[in-house]
Parts: sequence; structure tokens; C-alpha cells
Amino acid sequence: MTEQDILEALEEWQNLSVDPENRYAYEMRLKWLLDQLSNIRGSREEGRQEGLKEGLKKGLEQGREEGKNETIRKMVEKGMSITDVAHILDMTEEEVRERLGD
Repeated sequence: MTEQDILEALEEWQNLSVDPENRYAYEMRLKWLLDQLSNIRGSREEGRQEGLKEGLKKGLEQGREEGKNETIRKMVEKGMSITDVAHILDMTEEEVRERLGD
């Protein structure tokens, strides 16, 4: 059930005549629909927050990797050997070469 479905149902209920028998059913249905609407909106917010956290985590990891690649490139440009770079950054020589694109 979508938010639009719930809003349409609420409008339909409001258009019904509200005699005493229908009044109780209307109020119970209204409560249920408002609860559903609240659940949908709450779930949407929870999902948005989770997405933001995951995006931030991935962005930070990507930034670290890009920073490491830049550091490797600059160290090699300054004349350091692949072996020294690998040793300083606690990597294998193969990992350093891969990051350099060699």
C-alpha cells in the first residue's frame, strides 16, 4: 500500500455519511490508515538515514583509496622505488604496481 493509496482511502472515508454505525467503523479505519501512513513515512526516513550512512561509508573508503593511490604516485615521482613504497605502505610490490597502472 502506497502513501497515495492511503490518502485516497482517507478522502473516500470522509465522503461517506457518518451515521452512528458507520462512525465507529470510520474511526477505526481512519486510525488504521493513519498508522499505516506513519509506518510508511517512518520506514522511508529510516531507509534514507541508512542510505546516507552507507553512502558516507563508501565515500570515505573511496577517498582513502584515492588518497593512497595519490601518495603512491607522488612517492614514485619523487624517485622512490616500488620496493620502498611497498615497504613503507605495508603493501606488496604487486599491489603498488596495480595502483600505478603498470
